[in-house]
Amino acid sequence: MKKVYIFLFFLISINSIPKTENPQRKLQDTRSDDIIILHTNDVHCGLDDHIGYDGLALYKRILEKSYKNVILADAGDHIQGGIYGLITKGEAIIDIMNKLKYDVATLGNHEFDYGVEQLEKVRGQLKCGYISINYCYRRNKTAIYPSYKIVRSGGKNIAFIGVATPQTLSKTGLITQYDESGNLIYYFMTDNQSRELYNNVQAAIDKAKAEGADYVIILAHLGYGGDALEENTSIGLLRNIKGVDALIDGHTHLVYNDRFPDKSGNNVLIVQTGTKLANIGVLKISVADNRITHEMIDAVPNPEGMPNEVLGETYKTGVRDKKIVYFDKEMSDYIQAIVKRYKGELDRKIGYTSFILNVFELSSDRSDRGTQLSRSEESILCNLVTDAIRYYGEGDVTIMNAGSVRVDLDAGDITYSKVVDMMPFSNDILVKEVTGQTILDALEHGVRTLPDKTSRFPQVSGITYKIDTSIPSSVILDSSESFVRVAGKRRVYDVKVNGERLKLLKTYTLATNSFIIEGGDGYSMFKDFEVVKTSAGVDNEVVLNYIENDLKGVIPDKYRQTEGRIVKTNGRIYSENIDNNGSLLDNKIILLLLVLAILF
Repeated sequence: MKKVYIFLFFLISINSIPKTENPQRKLQDTRSDDIIILHTNDVHCGLDDHIGYDGLALYKRILEKSYKNVILADAGDHIQGGIYGLITKGEAIIDIMNKLKYDVATLGNHEFDYGVEQLEKVRGQLKCGYISINYCYRRNKTAIYPSYKIVRSGGKNIAFIGVATPQTLSKTGLITQYDESGNLIYYFMTDNQSRELYNNVQAAIDKAKAEGADYVIILAHLGYGGDALEENTSIGLLRNIKGVDALIDGHTHLVYNDRFPDKSGNNVLIVQTGTKLANIGVLKISVADNRITHEMIDAVPNPEGMPNEVLGETYKTGVRDKKIVYFDKEMSDYIQAIVKRYKGELDRKIGYTSFILNVFELSSDRSDRGTQLSRSEESILCNLVTDAIRYYGEGDVTIMNAGSVRVDLDAGDITYSKVVDMMPFSNDILVKEVTGQTILDALEHGVRTLPDKTSRFPQVSGITYKIDTSIPSSVILDSSESFVRVAGKRRVYDVKVNGERLKLLKTYTLATNSFIIEGGDGYSMFKDFEVVKTSAGVDNEVVLNYIENDLKGVIPDKYRQTEGRIVKTNGRIYSENIDNNGSLLDNKIILLLLVLAILF
């Protein structure tokens, strides 16, 4: 019996000893409860440009060591704009985005560059999917993709509403897609000066809040400070809606961190990071007081010494833009495997140039579209490109939108990849027979926004023309920003075709890319003319052949400087005494004076 008492006493003693918990259970998550929205826009296949996708991967992991809740968002234009997007029709970029675990993405206009069928394919591959409230079928005006997406993070619901630029219609091949009744198939809610868009966005805001959204973020590919009509910009949208907490922007390749008033007068944060991962945007929602702040990161900080051994073991250093950069090793290896896969084909040499052929200001940051001089004046590289198109198209003239050429051609060896990087769209070269009046209208449309830069600015071959910048543009556009007519005096004058004055009633052969032929960038004046040649080739291949075969691999000295194809004047300076390219009223006055001179 005594042994039993001793045993019971032993059990009681053990149970009375304070328990020591597993030391791992005592470790608390000391990371911040604030919500981070890490965002990108207009990456344009910049796999390892600037910060690079591998730098983004490292920075995301760095943030995740300090914050419990990190969301990754993209505001469009990611699958196009570089060789690896083109050669895989965007699929390589989607693979990278999936590896980075993007949570939400919206459509840029360039997501449509490989066609709707391919967009549908990559949409199915992108794990987070796309959101876009205003990419619609015209027949019923209903969104093709989900209008918004609610992301649950940190116990909060963040609603992202996707908005695509209405310029998508005029800047892509969608402008050529008609149904059996001759009506446009696609639509971007531009009726009533985009009031339809505003009303639908407001309805989505209200619906998301009714579903429990704590915050509403517009994820837009709209921009401001570009060549869009004001009602189709992010500021125009914001002025006509209320109830949003921030607007993450894209499209204009600018860097801004601004606040603008919404319909209720509340100043709402609008942010954009530029292009090609020159910056990463970091939007922070403070859960304690709901305050929203933002900062722009132009370089990933040095991870050395950070209190995490795993982080320290999985990053690499390198040099980009003459600066030391830090990036994720696993993501870097993944990207380099893509590069290696196509290296032999892309490194093939086709020629040589002893001087740079530029579209950017040479002293500028050549990722900033605002310094792309070809969007407002003659460019030596565009002269080369338009000459190649006119030569292979066997046209009298070529008019090409400046946005067709994206980067400079640097001095040195010219490779396949350099030319395709320079012209990544791979548009067909087509030839139409058009009137001189149509050519005049096209030039007038192209210079409409001067002095502001625009992708539609007309680079030419076989043509010379002047622009009187003292005259305000009188071009009238429709709701899709396509040309309708010239309502007043013209800015363009003294137009010559191969040295002879343009004849308005004469028929000329125009060789240009299918984007312009079919009404892209608002060049609607060409759409109704008949295509007379379709076998000239694809634009970048035409330029490749021109350099390799017709120029014998050497860029001649004639392209060292501009040739006066495009001249801007303040007032009119004629090369001949009589100009027949002014307004209709000008021509009538000249005719009347001639009649009076004969009679008297």
